[in-house]
Amino acid sequence: MSGIILRIDLTNQSFSKEHVNSRLIENLIGGKGFGTWILQNEIDVKKDPFDPLNPLIFSIGPATGIIPGASKYGVFFRSPLTGIYGESYSGGSFAYELKKANFECIIIKGRASKPIYLWLSDNSVEFRDARYLWGLDTYQTEDLIKEELGNKNVKVASIGPAGEHMVKFACISNDYWRQAGRCGAGALMGSKNLKAIAVKGDSNPNFAKSDELKNLILELLDNIKKNPALAETYPRYGTPSLVDITNLVGVFPTEYWKKGQLRGWDKINAEAIRKNIFIKSKACLGCPIGCGKLVEVTYGKYKGTKIEGPEYETIYAFGGLCKINELDAIVKINDVCDRLGLDTISTGNVVSFAIEAYERGVLHIDKPIQYGNSESVLDLIEKIALRQGIGNILAEGVKRASEILGLQEIAVHVKGLEPAGYDPRGLKGMALSYGISSRGACHLRSTAYIFELRGVVDRASVEGKAVLVKEYEDRFAIFDSLILCRFLRDVVDWSMLTKISRLTTGIDFDEKKLRSIAEYIIDESRIFNVKCGISRKDDYLPDRFMKEPLREGPSEGQIISKKDMDLMLNEYYQLRKWDNEGIPLAFDANKRQLKKN
Repeated sequence: MSGIILRIDLTNQSFSKEHVNSRLIENLIGGKGFGTWILQNEIDVKKDPFDPLNPLIFSIGPATGIIPGASKYGVFFRSPLTGIYGESYSGGSFAYELKKANFECIIIKGRASKPIYLWLSDNSVEFRDARYLWGLDTYQTEDLIKEELGNKNVKVASIGPAGEHMVKFACISNDYWRQAGRCGAGALMGSKNLKAIAVKGDSNPNFAKSDELKNLILELLDNIKKNPALAETYPRYGTPSLVDITNLVGVFPTEYWKKGQLRGWDKINAEAIRKNIFIKSKACLGCPIGCGKLVEVTYGKYKGTKIEGPEYETIYAFGGLCKINELDAIVKINDVCDRLGLDTISTGNVVSFAIEAYERGVLHIDKPIQYGNSESVLDLIEKIALRQGIGNILAEGVKRASEILGLQEIAVHVKGLEPAGYDPRGLKGMALSYGISSRGACHLRSTAYIFELRGVVDRASVEGKAVLVKEYEDRFAIFDSLILCRFLRDVVDWSMLTKISRLTTGIDFDEKKLRSIAEYIIDESRIFNVKCGISRKDDYLPDRFMKEPLREGPSEGQIISKKDMDLMLNEYYQLRKWDNEGIPLAFDANKRQLKKN
C-alpha cells in the first residue's frame, strides 16, 4: 500500500503532501483509524466545531477499489450537530477516484475568503472559484463542475444549500444519490466556504501480494454468491426489505417514536417499490451486490421524480415518523433532501418533532404541518435548508430545537444525534448501541438490530447484549478502517479481515493485532468525547424510550428501564476496561491522551 496524505489550507490556498508511512498503517490501518488519530491530535475541543482551524478529514482505506464492497470513503470531524466525535461514510465511485489519484487521506483546514471548490488530480491541487455554484443544488453542482473541467468521468463530492446555510445536519453528496449523511459534515464544508471537491486520478493502484489477493477476491465473491441476503434479498429488494420485518416485529418508529407499527406499511415497502416505480438495480463501483434501486414516479403530482432510493432509513424517517404512506411522496421528499443536501434520518426526525410540537401548540407557524401531509413536510424541509422562519430553529437539530422550544421531555436523540429506524424499546441491543456509540444514536457501529431481528439473540432481553455489541463494534472498527461495506458482515469474519488487511497492506497482521487496533480506535474516539464533556450520564436514552411504553404492534408495552441500561452499561464498561463513568482506564487525564502500554 502506498499513498499520500494531502493537507489543504483553505485560508491561504496552499497545500502540502506527505507519504503514508508503514508505521501509521501498522498501527491504524487507514480510514477510521487515520481519521480518529488525526482528530485526537489536531482538534482543540475548547474551540467551536465551526472554528476554521478544526479539520475536515476525508479518508479511504487499503481495501478501497480492489476488494468487492470496498467503495466507501469516510469523513471525520468534530460534529457541529453534537459537538463530539463525528464520522460519516458514503459509497458510489468517489472513493476509488481518490485511490487512483493516490490520496489516502485529505486533511482540510481554514476558511476560504469566497466560495471555492478543490480540483484534485495526480500531480496537482487547484483552488477554483465556486461563486457561480453557490446556491445551487448538489445535482446542478456536480453537472456544472464536470462541464467546466470538460470531463464527465470526474468525480465530485459537494454540498447543497443546506450545507451553505450551515444546517447542523447537512450532508456531503456524490454520484447524485450517495451521501456522507450523518453528523453534519456538509455544514462544516459550508462553514469553510468549500462547495465541492472534484477528483480525477490516472494511476493504477498497487497492492501487495496481488496473486494471493486475486484468490482471496474469488473466495469472497463465492461467499457472497452463497449468502441468501447478499445474493437474493439485497439485489432484489435492497434495504427497503426491512420495512416488513420491522413492522411485523413492531419496532418501526412511527408518529415521532410513539408507536412501533405503521398502518398501511405495505404501500411503501420493497414490494410496492418493485411493483410501482422500480427501474433497475444499481451498485457502488466494483460491488457485485447491487443494493441500490433506481426508481421513477410515473403517476400523480410527483410524476417524473427519479432517484436512487428510497433506502429503508428514508422510508422510516418520513413514512413512519411523519406517517406518510404514499410511495410517490416519499420519493419526492427523498429527492428534495438529496438536492438540498440534507441527511434524511435527521431531517425526518426534526420534521416529525416539529409536527408534535405544532400539535402541542408550542410551534407557531403560518402554514399548518400535519402527520401524513407531504406538502406541508416539503414546505418545512425547504425552510430548514434555507434557515427561513421556524426553519432556522429546526436547522439546529432536535436537541437544540427542543431546548429553545422547551420540549426536552419529548426530544429523541442521544448526545445530540437523532436515531435510525429501529425502536430500542423492542430491540434491547439497539438501546445499548444507541447509548454508547461514539457519534450518538448510531445503528451502524454494531448493527445489533440485525441479529435481534433475525432471532439470533433474544431481542427482548438485556442479557449478553454488551458482549454482542462490543464484539461487532470491534470488528466494524476494522471494517471502517479498511473501508468495507456493512453488508459484508456475514461473509467477512475476523479470519477474512486478517487476510484482507495483510494482502492489501503487505503488513503481517494477525487477528490479535487487529483486535488491539480496534480497541485502540474505539478508546481514542471515547477519549475524544470525554474531552468534549461526555460521561456516563450521556449514555442513557431519552425519556420517550425510558418512560413511555411503546404503543401498538407486537412490541407494545416494551420500555427501556434505567435498570436495563445500568446493567448493560456496567457490563459494557467492564468489557472495554472503562471506569464506572465510562472513561477508559488507560486515559491519562493529565496528558489528555491514552497512556502508552
